[in-house]
Amino acid sequence: MPKAARHTCGPNAAVNRKQPYPDIFSKSASKTGKENLDPKASSISKTLPKSDEITTKGDYRDIHLDEVKGEVPCYDNAATVRRKLKKLLQDKSTIPGTSKKWSQASMAAEMQELESRSHPVEYNLNATGPTARSLGNFMKKSGQMGGGDSPCYYWGYVMLEKLRIYNAEKKSKPRVITEQEIPTGHMRWDPSTQKLWCGPGLPMPSVGEMNNTGR
Repeated sequence: MPKAARHTCGPNAAVNRKQPYPDIFSKSASKTGKENLDPKASSISKTLPKSDEITTKGDYRDIHLDEVKGEVPCYDNAATVRRKLKKLLQDKSTIPGTSKKWSQASMAAEMQELESRSHPVEYNLNATGPTARSLGNFMKKSGQMGGGDSPCYYWGYVMLEKLRIYNAEKKSKPRVITEQEIPTGHMRWDPSTQKLWCGPGLPMPSVGEMNNTGR
């Protein structure tokens, strides 16, 4: 074996360091050098995922949702949002990225956090945003669009949609149909607290028709 150079720095440092050893990675490498390689190395490299296959979920709140007319379209009615929120509470699962379990208080806090990260959204009546109290009132409502004018309907839907994407869950069939029939999303209203005025000679739409009216 040739004597190794003593220089370990300077412009020829890399050359000096590798001179005593065979270049087993170059095209001109000898068969002896290749035979010294671990035969399992190639098989291991094939099983490693590609860089674009390695994903980290990160913060579910940062998931982007497309908007229509300045806000996220609600493709679930208020009753569906209420049912999904109740299921989160019943499952006693934890909030992604934390050790906290879902509760009405934590739900309200998550909705408030989502609101703070978003641009202002217009609310009906004198609503000022999602709170633990308004969430409690929303959860007590009934009917397809009962509580549809509540900020907790909108931010509850936004939160659930981000969680759906975060958990890689597919859209339900009713949800897909609603997207096709009401591309702008449900109108955020509550038939029990709001009135509808129709011009002379115009037929009064039913509550069911209004529940499926887009914005």
